Amino acid sequence: MSTKPVVVMEDISKSFGNVQALDKVSFTLEPGEIRALVGENGAGKTTLMNILCGLYRLDEGTIRVWDKDVTKDWSPSLSISKGIGMIHQHFTLILNHTALENIVRPTLKWRDLTPPWGRFEEQVEKLCAQYHFQIKLKARVESLSMGEKQQVEILKALFQGAKILILDEPTSVLTPRQTEALLEFLPRLQQQGHSVVLVTHKLLEAEAVCDKITVLRGGKHVGTVKKEDTTLQKVARMMVDRDWISPTRGISPPEERRVVLESNGLEVENEGAVVCDNLSVAIGAGELVGVAGVAGNGQIELAETLVGLRRPKKGAILLDGININKWSVDKRRLAGMGYIPEDRQKQGIVTQMSVAENLVFANVRQSPFSHRGIIRPRSINNWAEEVIKEFNIKTENHLTPAGYLSGGNQQKVILARVLSSNPRIIVACQPTRGLDFSTTEYVREKIVESVNNGVSILLISSDLDEILELSHRIVVMFKGKIAGEFKGGEVDLDQLGLMMAGSKT
Repeated sequence: MSTKPVVVMEDISKSFGNVQALDKVSFTLEPGEIRALVGENGAGKTTLMNILCGLYRLDEGTIRVWDKDVTKDWSPSLSISKGIGMIHQHFTLILNHTALENIVRPTLKWRDLTPPWGRFEEQVEKLCAQYHFQIKLKARVESLSMGEKQQVEILKALFQGAKILILDEPTSVLTPRQTEALLEFLPRLQQQGHSVVLVTHKLLEAEAVCDKITVLRGGKHVGTVKKEDTTLQKVARMMVDRDWISPTRGISPPEERRVVLESNGLEVENEGAVVCDNLSVAIGAGELVGVAGVAGNGQIELAETLVGLRRPKKGAILLDGININKWSVDKRRLAGMGYIPEDRQKQGIVTQMSVAENLVFANVRQSPFSHRGIIRPRSINNWAEEVIKEFNIKTENHLTPAGYLSGGNQQKVILARVLSSNPRIIVACQPTRGLDFSTTEYVREKIVESVNNGVSILLISSDLDEILELSHRIVVMFKGKIAGEFKGGEVDLDQLGLMMAGSKT
């Protein structure tokens, strides 16, 4: 094996309008190396890798692949021909095609009217055996689990001849067992002579499989360290200039408390298909119930039904024992129900409205923001300035359009609006998705603080560590049903993973 680096990126700069995404970043990847690329949201990790894949053109700098300067004519097709493959966070598969078709089609020429599918199947089966993959190649991709879909993406890259594999947040959609299988797969790639870049915000995963860790912060290269020469605390400080806190893996359950919110036999449809099937969930006063499950198993529809955005076809939603099926969203909010939606930009804020308007619009008809139907702008602005300080929302001022804020600060606006309305119950969907290290920690602290003050919370998150760390009790959803339940701190990860995947324990 050659000892020369397989990739050398020097002084890479890239801007999007007035935003400097990368500022003279250098990155070197050695043969047969597994490298972690870590940093906060917006640090430039994915941008750097998209440049390496030819998806973005760099503004300044040079790229050398296999010791050849490819800067001038670099493109996605040239990147593939040089053996670079990227597995994106959101898969690019054709769902109604088979796994084999998805793996092979990128290599076909337009004139291949009768591809030799039998020969292709043999070649892909050899790849599967080589890397311990068990994929039904003739199954339609839509019938596969998320872990299997990811394996199809990896096989697609390997079939095209990838020797350098980039995985962007690969475990964000996987169950614990699927995550474990992926982390076991990466060293096998390494043993076959491949080089791997693991883009992740999960430092435990970086520590588990990577040889070196490269840290980006604010579009700049902070440093690259060998795993054996550092600690997770040091890496976290490089990322955000603060220490890393290990997940607590569950918190002590509260004393028996009265049920505040519950669903009984809930059935919900989406475009004619049942997405919640006979769901019964209860939340006690001051209790945090986490909902675990792979995305798309009815969790979001459950949340939207509880807060009044959907109407159940069957079953009942009870608030303090009262059926609220026919209550409007506003009536539920006035009764103390808060909602943090999954998509902050589409459902959580109005991007054209100011920060102050976004903070107050749910309560604008109430005192002190209005008097006898007349809005009081001074009261709104004074209150908004206080909330901006309290929640450390980084904005030029309270009149700045919310769309100008970063994703983390937009989430703080939503959180501030919900918490400042003194809720009794909060339904929180993906509250830290896409947030950087420090903002994620801030949001979680606010959630814990609310629970300690007696607020009941239903937490829906695809981040399993978040569920494990914060929940008094965990329910697992699969295909719209409750697959199982655990007490916080008493979770069997193997059983949990099987439930998330739909397997019987």
